[in-house]
Amino acid sequence: MNKWTDLFLLHPLPEGWLNGLLFVTFGLHLLFALLIVGTAVLGFVFFLQDWLDNDQPGQHWNSKFLHTHLGLKSLAVVLGIAPLLLIQIRYSYSFFTATGLFAYAWLAVIPLLIVAFLLIDGFNHSMTSRTWLAMLCGVIGVGALLTVPAIFTGALALMERHALWARFGQSGGQDFATLPALGPHWLLRYLHVIGAALVLGAAFQLFFSTRNNPEKTPRLRSWIFGATLAQILIGIPLLFTVAAELTWIIVAALTVGATAALLVLWVLRPRQSASEPAPRPVPLPAPRSLLWLLPLAFAAMLVGRQFIQDGAMNPLQAANDAYRAERAKTMDPFRQPSLDAYALKLKTVYDNGDVIYDQACAPCHGLEGKGDGPAARQLIIPAEHVADIRANREYVYTLVRDGVPGSGMPYFRLYDREKIEMVLDAMGKRFGMYGKTDVPDREPESDAMIVWAETCSVCHGVEGEITAFGHTLLPPPPDLQQYAMTHSRALEVITNGYPGTVMPPFRHLPQEVLEDLTVISNTFRAVK
Repeated sequence: MNKWTDLFLLHPLPEGWLNGLLFVTFGLHLLFALLIVGTAVLGFVFFLQDWLDNDQPGQHWNSKFLHTHLGLKSLAVVLGIAPLLLIQIRYSYSFFTATGLFAYAWLAVIPLLIVAFLLIDGFNHSMTSRTWLAMLCGVIGVGALLTVPAIFTGALALMERHALWARFGQSGGQDFATLPALGPHWLLRYLHVIGAALVLGAAFQLFFSTRNNPEKTPRLRSWIFGATLAQILIGIPLLFTVAAELTWIIVAALTVGATAALLVLWVLRPRQSASEPAPRPVPLPAPRSLLWLLPLAFAAMLVGRQFIQDGAMNPLQAANDAYRAERAKTMDPFRQPSLDAYALKLKTVYDNGDVIYDQACAPCHGLEGKGDGPAARQLIIPAEHVADIRANREYVYTLVRDGVPGSGMPYFRLYDREKIEMVLDAMGKRFGMYGKTDVPDREPESDAMIVWAETCSVCHGVEGEITAFGHTLLPPPPDLQQYAMTHSRALEVITNGYPGTVMPPFRHLPQEVLEDLTVISNTFRAVK
């Protein structure tokens, strides 16, 4: 195990390049994601306004307004793949831990997007003809779409707060919104994202949807102004939630972004005094300065966000990279022997029972069938001494094929019947597994018969069959009508019990009773 085989230590590019690519790809994805959210929300709000005003021509414009959602959502989804892959490489420890803790919500993103995209398309197609259907599709579709950024901001907020992971995991995410260092930050961050979506969505439509409908310009200008003002107001308490993480670079970037936002407000400020008479409204054109002010504000805030994220996750990622590197160094002496052993297994041809037993069975049961293979010490329920089994061949076939539920004995259905029969042949030759049951020439005394009837038969049955209760146990007891053991092995199990199962020890009974119980357990199997 070294850096060439440990995927989490192998970075395809230097750290600086990864950071740059992550910033660019995430910025592009976020831009188009905000555009689709803003377009969908504004389209639904405008639909409600025009519906209440009974403005049918306005609904046709709303339909054209929302039609851009199709192209935007395709770009947002495609551009989201790169940052998702890059963040898994750059911040693997934080990403996989946070998304694992947040899995109950993280896994909901795909179905939410499917529902949102389908219903918003249905909303767009029905808004001019079937109003109530459009309303239903719009409420559910936009609601589903607004849930997605809530999940993403929650996962990112959790990624950056590793000190809360243990508490979050212990509560199963139940107290997510109430965690003092997480809940308020997440809520403000989510609202800030929605505000940015409204700003960018309205600005995009201002330049591309009002050329033939200039009367819609004031509405979009008002939304940009109001959403930008909300961004500033929400950003102030949001800044306090990350105050401990601020550096001069972050402060500089946020200052540039805030200045650009204030300039947007200045550019879009109302031009008419309240005391002046209202002339006939003439729609103002879309200010060209927005074409550089809004991207500047977006890029500056994204730079600040990136530095905050790096400051929170870089130290943890570096510590875990160092741990994995040290772990790889520790494991390195075992790398070549492991590869050699694996290469040897690849060359092994599983075409006879002896090879299959040695490779698949002996690791637990041992070459001599005494349950002492190299892997046996790791089992909670000890491997059976197959050398001491005396059983019907078809019964053993079933055990090998299907395994023993509740124990370490797996199923071997990957082998066809012919290969399993080869293994059975090999065990029969090595251990005499299908021979007669070893029963001493003696009659059990009444004390042993009473113990069997009152205690042993609860699981094994009066006649050695598995009872209904026995079938509920994991692992279940063997069917003593088809399965027995040598007298010495059966006596050992009855005396000391079988660790990890419900078979208890009976060492408190007299030796004569133990001997008789052994005889009883081995009398049920019919020798074929």
